[in-house]
Amino acid sequence: QRGEYGAAIQIATEGLAQWPDHPVIHYQLACYHTLAGDHEKALDHLGRATEGESRVREWASSDSDLDTLRGDPRFAALTEPRGE
Repeated sequence: QRGEYGAAIQIATEGLAQWPDHPVIHYQLACYHTLAGDHEKALDHLGRATEGESRVREWASSDSDLDTLRGDPRFAALTEPRGE
């Protein structure tokens, strides 16, 4: 809320040391990196999150933290609904 995305990224990254494949941590990192303006890292983390949790596609479809990624075709590919 205070815009301290670097600190949020650092804290969440520390969580990855213990749970490297945790999809929710990757999703949060996607949000933080998007808000910090690093869309490449955001998309990488979003991809990892969608691999581990099918609900990520639904979350991302309405999460305003990810709004600046919406025009990127990679975002569309990562978040399109799949028959599961």
